[in-house]
Amino acid sequence: MKFLHLLSTEASHSITVHCLNDPPYGTTDSFSSTGSTLQENTTLRFRGWNKQMFEKDTLLEPHVLQDECKIQDGSWHQSRFFFHTQDSRQLPIVDIQESPTSQPSSQQRIEIGPVCFL
Repeated sequence: MKFLHLLSTEASHSITVHCLNDPPYGTTDSFSSTGSTLQENTTLRFRGWNKQMFEKDTLLEPHVLQDECKIQDGSWHQSRFFFHTQDSRQLPIVDIQESPTSQPSSQQRIEIGPVCFL
């Protein structure tokens, strides 16, 4: 990994969270902990390779490409996050912290996409 970091000037990475009856957490209102009672403590934080955190309202905020997890109709949906940085040492994402509080009937699956070093 160190060799890729030395040869690269930027990097990108995508992560998809598949959810079944989970509270939403990708949109502006629900990504932070300032929302309705159901949406409290729903902040997702992503830790990069160099231990820096990607989170809402910071310079390292992830791009939310899609947030269908707010749809709670008993079907599977997904939220897609995209990370792009000009400091290649920040990627790949190695940990996801503070996962949303789940309802008893909810399920989650995380799909880690490829990392692209340029």
